Amino acid sequence: MRIFEKISRRLAITLASVMACSSFAMAPAITAYASTQDDNTIKEIQETAKAELKNDDDFAAETKIEAGMNVVYKIKSDIDGKLRVFVKAKDAAKVDVVAWKENEKDHIIEDTKKDIEAGKTYDTSKDIKAGMYYISISNDDDSKDITVQVKADIITDKVTKIRNAESPAKKTAKVTIKKAKKVDGYEVRFSTSKDFDKNVKKKSVKAKKIEFKDKKGTIEKSGLKSGKKYYVQVRTYVKENGVKYYSDWSKSKKIAKVK
Repeated sequence: MRIFEKISRRLAITLASVMACSSFAMAPAITAYASTQDDNTIKEIQETAKAELKNDDDFAAETKIEAGMNVVYKIKSDIDGKLRVFVKAKDAAKVDVVAWKENEKDHIIEDTKKDIEAGKTYDTSKDIKAGMYYISISNDDDSKDITVQVKADIITDKVTKIRNAESPAKKTAKVTIKKAKKVDGYEVRFSTSKDFDKNVKKKSVKAKKIEFKDKKGTIEKSGLKSGKKYYVQVRTYVKENGVKYYSDWSKSKKIAKVK
């Protein structure tokens, strides 16, 4: 499989002599093929990483990528799970999104020529093993610079779901969830919007604090608005080396009216 990485101008001079004396196929931007790179070249590319992304953090600060160039980020995973990458474009952009495990030549993600509308977000994901991963975002347009924001999550596959959601008391909701195996805790979120983009309230509870019966347990949340309709979701988390790794959010349930 032909695999490539667009590399930054900082590496262009370093690689120029290698490229000149090799049989690399050349793209419009300066390009190196991972299948033919030596270990030192891979390490040099990894050293250009702009920042280490943190699991479940907000988007990183805006970054300008010059025409035909790229930026590299990294993220560490202490679990086997799924790497999910998000790229938000300030203006319309065309990007290549590439990811690989530290010091390995083959890409686990190679999404090329992806168009992102202004203000919109592109995302992609892949199952991974524990380790350090690098993410390259390339500007696939040689005629203009682009501005993007990047974030990445590591997702555990230990999912759960909501059995029931109701309001047993004033300003309070009670959510009945399904027990998940080998998780450290659960997080529920409530919102008056089905898209969970406003009036969001969250509650996190350790698994050992929930009493499960017939594989069902409950979590209560107070401080909600009386008379309002709420949507509810739940997710699990596992904790490794002080980092919480969450599952995807479950399908939502609706509470018609909080007392």
